[in-house]
Amino acid sequence: MGQTIAEKILSRVAAETVRPGDEKLFQPDLITAYDYPGYVDRYAKQMSEELKIDRVRNPEKFVLFIDHLYPAGTPKAQEIHAITREFAKRYGFKLYEGHGIGHQVISEKGYIKPGMLVIHFDGHISTIGALGAIGIGIRNSMIEAFATEEVALVAPASVRIELKGKLARGVTTRDVFHTIVKRIGPAGARQCVIEYGGPGLANLEMDERFPLCNLAMFLGGITAVMETDEKTDDFLKSVGVSEFTEMRPDRDAKYANTVTIDLDDVEPVLVAPPSPANTIPISEAAGLRIDSGYIGSCASGRIKDFQQALEILDGRHVAEGFRLNAVPTTAEIQARMGEMGLTSRLINAGALVQTPTCDFCIGQLGALTDNERSVSTGTLNIPGRMGSKIAEIYTASPYTIAATAVTGRITDPRTLF
Repeated sequence: MGQTIAEKILSRVAAETVRPGDEKLFQPDLITAYDYPGYVDRYAKQMSEELKIDRVRNPEKFVLFIDHLYPAGTPKAQEIHAITREFAKRYGFKLYEGHGIGHQVISEKGYIKPGMLVIHFDGHISTIGALGAIGIGIRNSMIEAFATEEVALVAPASVRIELKGKLARGVTTRDVFHTIVKRIGPAGARQCVIEYGGPGLANLEMDERFPLCNLAMFLGGITAVMETDEKTDDFLKSVGVSEFTEMRPDRDAKYANTVTIDLDDVEPVLVAPPSPANTIPISEAAGLRIDSGYIGSCASGRIKDFQQALEILDGRHVAEGFRLNAVPTTAEIQARMGEMGLTSRLINAGALVQTPTCDFCIGQLGALTDNERSVSTGTLNIPGRMGSKIAEIYTASPYTIAATAVTGRITDPRTLF
């Protein structure tokens, strides 16, 4: 019987054939984490004080990032960063500080190749699936991965998302993902790997593919992975990865479910508070007053996102009293934006262009106060995510956020072209 992409990857790192439901011990290609209270600081203490581990066998398999609470705004935040730096130094782990959000930086730095298994405590490591790799969040057993360089997993089944057609202007893969949520429900890929493929994938740029994989958890998925193609190859070669294996499923691979999405039919949608399962047509909220907007996060702070926003913002200005934060996902993206003239165009339109950080997504910066509303490309819209628990967060595409920023109210971006 043929294998899905996930089954092929897991079979390689288990050194034996793996089928859904098999519980095996896997050896990940990379183990990665970021600074955050209660995580890396706890792992550092457990490794040295509880487990008495002085060194690891393969330090080159570990990559750490400082991307939260950054730049540090309090002594406590700086203390977390100091612990992270010391942890990396003690065990010989590679550390990236100030490069931006690790879920994207890890791909930019050439660590990711198709067919790899990467472990993190944060489920948004699924972002790397756009490169034909698998990233899995294992929050409860991360210390075992640090200590042993192995992880026990039950091999998941896969849900196939077959894409066809091409997106219309004003529509993005954020709209595609939440259209899938609306179609099969927020548990439609529960405990499965979401596998994307089909002829429509070729019509999506790499910047458009990362969000589809990043958001896997909001379909109940363990992670997501995509077939590789020429665009994958071009991206990998641009970051210095020259040797890799193409990843595609076998023709007779078996899936828990197969869903076909016609990109031609997708329209702008919103995810309304209080949960990421609450997808609604944009028409249901059109005209609702909004106080702020945020374009950024590990899901949507790439070049394509800001180009889409500028299709609306060029020649216009953010509405009086509206706060629009534009936060590139990484420092490399920020530099490219400057070279391409995107930064100055955003500033001229009234946007506040910020340093790459996770902090706008989690309410550490640009926080909302009571009864405010925001439209965001952040990953989550639950109460309190961006500040006050009685503020409201709508997640949407860069097009929709830009259109809303111009009018001060929820606006279908297609009305402003």
